[in-house]
Amino acid sequence: MKIVNNLSTFYQLLINDKKLLRLLYYLPKDDVDDPLDESKIEVSMLPEKDLIINNLLVIGDKTNDLTMDSSFCRICLYTGSRTPQKHYLNKTKQFIDNPYCSTQQYIFDIYTPNSINNVDFRLDWLGEALNEVLFHGEQGELNELRFHSGMPLLNIPNGFVGYRWTYILPSDQKARGYQK
Repeated sequence: MKIVNNLSTFYQLLINDKKLLRLLYYLPKDDVDDPLDESKIEVSMLPEKDLIINNLLVIGDKTNDLTMDSSFCRICLYTGSRTPQKHYLNKTKQFIDNPYCSTQQYIFDIYTPNSINNVDFRLDWLGEALNEVLFHGEQGELNELRFHSGMPLLNIPNGFVGYRWTYILPSDQKARGYQK
């Protein structure tokens, strides 16, 4: 089980992606304002970058500070369900839980002010950017990452729209027990 290591890896991938940070931070002033415009300063180069990134990318499901006046989008990253993997036994012709292998869900909730989502489909744009970050690059230990599900978020702050992206990673652990 490498849950903390995986969360840390996901977080590092997200904070180091310039496109994703621009999409989270730069809200459009009108329908031709492009957050990816080269004339805009990279988020990682802004003087208050640490505070900004801490508001854009949050470990945990924190939305109580999102208000109608919030001028940014947010991704919340946290773990979901952990279930044992199934193993088929030919002898009994049934599936049983494998106590040494499990599947961990990792959840990415994306929140976008409703007013800008109507301008440039920012919620969907962020979902595409998230998938690019997770699946197009050096994944290292995340090479077994798989998309699990996606669904609109229903319990969201007033003035926001949200979407949950769920991914799964299998994990193995060494058998422990009686040892001589």
